[in-house]
Amino acid sequence: MRRLCLHFLVLIVGLIGSGSCRNVLQTTSEGTQTKESVDPQDEPAQRAAGVTFAFAKHFQDNMVLQRAPERANIYGFSPDIGKKIIAQMNTPSKQYDYTTVVTAGSTAGVGVWKITLDPLNAGVTVTIKVVSDRGTLNLKNVIFGDVWICSGQSNMAFNVFMMSDAAAQTADAHNYPNIRLMTVSTRNSTFPLDDLVAIDQAWTSPNSGAMGRWAWDYFSAVCWVFGKQVHRATGVPVGLIASDWGGTPLNAWSSPESLHKCRAAKATSRRTVGDAEISLPVSDSPNSPPQARDFYVPRDDSVLWNSMIYPLLGMTLRGAIWYQGETDADGGTKMNIYNCTFPGMIADWREKFSQVSQQTNPQFPFGFVQLAPNAPQPPYITVGFPDIRWHQTADYGYVPNPKMPNVFMAVALDLPGFNSTYGAIHPQDKADVGARLALSGLSVAYNQKTVYQGPFPRSGAPSSSGYVLDYGSTWKLVVRSQDVFEFFCERKDGSYGKWVVTSSVASNSTSITLKSDVCGNDEKIMGVRYAWRTSPCTFKKCAVYSTVNSLPAPPFVFKANPGENEVKFSGPFGDGRLEF
Repeated sequence: MRRLCLHFLVLIVGLIGSGSCRNVLQTTSEGTQTKESVDPQDEPAQRAAGVTFAFAKHFQDNMVLQRAPERANIYGFSPDIGKKIIAQMNTPSKQYDYTTVVTAGSTAGVGVWKITLDPLNAGVTVTIKVVSDRGTLNLKNVIFGDVWICSGQSNMAFNVFMMSDAAAQTADAHNYPNIRLMTVSTRNSTFPLDDLVAIDQAWTSPNSGAMGRWAWDYFSAVCWVFGKQVHRATGVPVGLIASDWGGTPLNAWSSPESLHKCRAAKATSRRTVGDAEISLPVSDSPNSPPQARDFYVPRDDSVLWNSMIYPLLGMTLRGAIWYQGETDADGGTKMNIYNCTFPGMIADWREKFSQVSQQTNPQFPFGFVQLAPNAPQPPYITVGFPDIRWHQTADYGYVPNPKMPNVFMAVALDLPGFNSTYGAIHPQDKADVGARLALSGLSVAYNQKTVYQGPFPRSGAPSSSGYVLDYGSTWKLVVRSQDVFEFFCERKDGSYGKWVVTSSVASNSTSITLKSDVCGNDEKIMGVRYAWRTSPCTFKKCAVYSTVNSLPAPPFVFKANPGENEVKFSGPFGDGRLEF
């Protein structure tokens, strides 16, 4: 399949695609090409007829199982419902014995078996043997550590081969034998599957081949850098499962139950921008040749949840990371309810992984990348990507927050790739993205004490020298540019308002003073926002950073309600208040 994708890349010069070239088409033995989806009528019967005594596909030699205190599950299938299964796990110093029984699965004639192993500490290597009347299954060179799922669309599928520092990353890979990688094949299904349809990359230690041989091949760059940084900081073996598909919307990765909750409720946002602007729908690769956009990309509800997430629910996990949202930045319904669907998907994944595995933490850590820039500007585009960035935080501007506990993020709005070989929507600097995500993950998921969030305002008020935004004492500020702030200038009768660019006129280690005489004579300032553009700055040159870890401030938008002259909000370190 990957050879087929390579042929396409050779034939279409400069093809950058949505990242979904990986297994976009399936070549049958007759030479015809079909979409890689599961036929809902044929699949159950085929499963029942072809079931054998086997592990689920993602249990393989060289894998990582979740370390203590959680208990790892192993499981698989058998036609012999009611029959006994015996298992044995051998560590260098001890043997563990288990017995279970094959029970009826969701498909008639297909039995399932599961064994919950004893908790083992990080770094313990084991062999596992599972025996039935039909034979023996073996797992070798299995190590206990932390298991992370990496999912999303093309910026998660973007592989190490495509990185700006690909040569250095590839050369360094062999130094981490206790990081293990696996890549799920891109398949979709209209109903939930008990097992993955296929695996592109079997569990392996990092090596030059595992890092990618061509564009859009395995392995995910953001996933790799995140895992490497976590492993280096903790010493814990890390298992990374890449399950991603370029160009796909969030609804394809969400369960029907999760989507129903958001569509049944009226999604609301604290953002009322009053912009007189519109934006065109955002494809996953607007700068790519037309041929690249013709590749099949599943967009229907739950079709990737069914085939690329649901089969993994029985695993015991440490956490998940996510890079997605470009496709949902369409200016329409998907964008407007992302403040519900994204937090809802996180909560739903947590609930279902915990329920099915009975081992995974019901509040497992979940990290995401806040969208990077796209095309260079001007013209300034203020609808689409800015909305998704805000909605990715459930309209708080930061994480974790009351609606998204135990969630962490990497701010990437200052990491554009305007000259990227793969189009501006696919920046090649994934090293900074992965490192920032790991920094926040180490704090939220591993309780390492460090500054992992960029500066966020605590208060604001007019003064004789301008409008002063106070960021408090948590951060020491550095200002690298002056024109990324805007005020909402509203007529005094409330009949009209617009956003107007302002600039910083002074700053110190805790506050920034903005030029406030930018509204008309009959207008007053009623709101402020920061970095509210698709591409707010050049590389690492947005306005506000912390001196510690050089972290950029995330975007925010606050606007007073009619008849009010202040905005009260919840900040990362307490309540905030802006006066106008």
